Amino acid sequence: MRRMLLAKYAPSSLPVSNADGESEGLKDFLNAQYYGPITIGGQNFNILFDTGSSNLWVPCKGCPINDIACQLHEKYDCTKSSTCNETTTPFVIQYGSGSMKGHVDYDTVCFGGAASNLCVKNQGFACATAEPGLAFVAAKFDGILGMGWPQISVDNLQPPFQGLMMDKTNCPNGQFAFWLSRAGTTTTGGEMTLCGTDSNHYSGTIAWEKITRDAYWQIAADLVTINGNTIDTNFAAIVDTGTSLLAGPVDKVKQIQQAIGATSLGNGEYMVECANIPTLPPVTFTLGGQNFTLQGSDYVLKVTQLGQTICLSGFMGIDIPPPAGPLWILGDVFIGKFYTVFDVENNRLGFAQSK
Repeated sequence: MRRMLLAKYAPSSLPVSNADGESEGLKDFLNAQYYGPITIGGQNFNILFDTGSSNLWVPCKGCPINDIACQLHEKYDCTKSSTCNETTTPFVIQYGSGSMKGHVDYDTVCFGGAASNLCVKNQGFACATAEPGLAFVAAKFDGILGMGWPQISVDNLQPPFQGLMMDKTNCPNGQFAFWLSRAGTTTTGGEMTLCGTDSNHYSGTIAWEKITRDAYWQIAADLVTINGNTIDTNFAAIVDTGTSLLAGPVDKVKQIQQAIGATSLGNGEYMVECANIPTLPPVTFTLGGQNFTLQGSDYVLKVTQLGQTICLSGFMGIDIPPPAGPLWILGDVFIGKFYTVFDVENNRLGFAQSK
C-alpha cells in the first residue's frame, strides 16, 4: 500500500434515480475495496472508482497467459464492439510494484451498466496487456476509473466524468458524490451518485472547501488533533476514494498510533485490542474551521480470517516528498464517516455527516 501511494502521488520517487442525481450501488470488500459496474462498448466490468487518479483502464484480451491478474478478470475485446476505435498508442502507468502497460483504445463508456443514459462516446482508455505484481490478482474489481482532474491524466486522456459533464441534458449538475458503508457487506457497500447528490445518505448541511490544486482533490486543512492534543497544523490533504486507509506523515501518524495504544505488526500496519475500541480517543480533522471527528469505531478496521478477528488501525504513515507532499490522504476511513461531494463545476469539495 505504501509503495503504491508513493508511486501515485510522487512517481519520481443497479442504477437508482433520485431528485438530484443518478445513483449507482457499490459493493464493498472488507471496507477496503469499493467497486461498481460500468460498460465499455457494451461489455461489463466491475470498476474501482478512484478520485486519486484520472485514467480508465481495464484488462485487455490477448494479455499473456502468465499475467494472472488479467486472466482472473473480465477482459475488453475491441472486436466485440461496433463502436471501438483501436490504436497502437502505448500506455504505461507506474506503480510501486511495477508498471501497468497496454495501449489506448476509444469506445463508449457507460456508468452503471448498459441500461444507463450516463454515457461518454469515444472515451479514451487503456486496454491493459500487463498488470504489475500481485496487487491486482486478489482485487475484486477488474480495472480502475480515475475521477481526478485532467492535469494528472496519463497521455492527456480526458477523464470519463469530464466528458459526462458536457452532456447537460443527462448531467445538468457537475458533481459526483460518495457514500461508503462500513458494514463490510458486498450487497450494500455504498453508493456513488453522478450529476448531483443523494440527500438520503447525509444529514445536515454540506460544508464546502475550495480546491487548492487542480490535480488531485486537494484542500487546505487546519488541524488534526487526538483527544484534544494537536498532531499537525496547516497542512495539505487529498480526498481519495482509492485509498482504503487514512495516511499521513510517518512521525505524525506514529503519535496517533501511540495515543491509541496500537502495536506495530512490522509491515507498516498497526493492531489494536478489539475490546478497547469503545474507549479509544477521538481523532478530529479541522477543515475550514469545522471539526470532523472520527471515533474508534470509525478508524479501526475489523478483519476476520479463518474464524479469527483482529482489529487494525486505520492510520498509516507515509512520507510523500515535495512537490506533491508532505500531505495527508483522507481515504475510505474518512469518507466512510463523512458523505463526500466532488464539485467539478465549482472547484470544491463538500463534506456532511453520513446517514
